Amino acid sequence: MNKLLNLIKSILDQNKDFNKKSSVEEAEKARPLMQNRNNKIYSSQEMIDAAKEWTNLFVLSAPIITGAAYDKDEIYMFICWILLDYGKGHGYLDKNSNIHTFWDSVYQAVRNTGEYEQSEYEQFMFRIEQYKWQIREMLKCNYPKTKMFFPETLYARFVNVDFDHYHHSYDFGIDPNLIRFSEYIGTFWNKINHELLRKYPKQK
Repeated sequence: MNKLLNLIKSILDQNKDFNKKSSVEEAEKARPLMQNRNNKIYSSQEMIDAAKEWTNLFVLSAPIITGAAYDKDEIYMFICWILLDYGKGHGYLDKNSNIHTFWDSVYQAVRNTGEYEQSEYEQFMFRIEQYKWQIREMLKCNYPKTKMFFPETLYARFVNVDFDHYHHSYDFGIDPNLIRFSEYIGTFWNKINHELLRKYPKQK
């Protein structure tokens, strides 16, 4: 029990650092490149390279889950949302921006996860609503004043579980793998946003 409480406490401590709330407006299919004051370009290729780098970082550094594997395409789409949201919120992307190559990479990731009745764009927009909801709930979590929140939807999307060989033990109904994942996703979220802010300061 003490171990579980310590894990939960570490998540709560991490949540105190979640001081940057992020929101996503409806993404546009076509947008022009914009330069920041240091002449760095928030381009399709830069966004793709960053998304690939952070996807690999996630897979290599996320907690190991017995009988399961992380889905790189799902993680890639989550990071692409962060890049889109940051670019729009900090003045690097607008409705005319030309980032077709970036969008192509997003659509390929959608296709890699299965076949859907909706278009790749609609599927990505559906995921974005889930991302927004999960991160928003994590950001406002202030236990015990508010209910303790674990991002189960993100966990389910990011983790491919082989249920024939996946045996987890529950303490008080909480999957310890989910607790470890929750702690990690908070650290990961902060790391990406801090790195983006360092490289691409907000446009004046």
